[in-house]
Amino acid sequence: MSAAAPPLAADLAAGLKRLKLATIRAQAPAVLQTAKTQRWSPEELLRTLVEAELAARDRSNLAARLKLAGFPVTKTLDDFQVAVSSVPRATFDYLAALEWVRAVENCLLVGPPGTGKTH
Repeated sequence: MSAAAPPLAADLAAGLKRLKLATIRAQAPAVLQTAKTQRWSPEELLRTLVEAELAARDRSNLAARLKLAGFPVTKTLDDFQVAVSSVPRATFDYLAALEWVRAVENCLLVGPPGTGKTH
């Protein structure tokens, strides 16, 4: 079992806090320790920390947008049961691939209740 990573220097932690880089501040001690033992290049170290910060911000932004939207239930395409609905698999795959958005076309879902339009 490896020893705990030493904490960041106080001035460095304060600077990261002031810049609002919370994820880098939290993960830097462990990442720095790994970088030293595995002899990462400075670029690799910086890339790892920046990617972690960006991923955390993306997750935070998504959570904030979902909360602001006020959806009563979270639904994803992964949860959609194509076999249970009357939507043909090919149609579902086309809609899920978003080709109609790239082609600047409208999408209109019409059908009886229970076909999965709301989902």
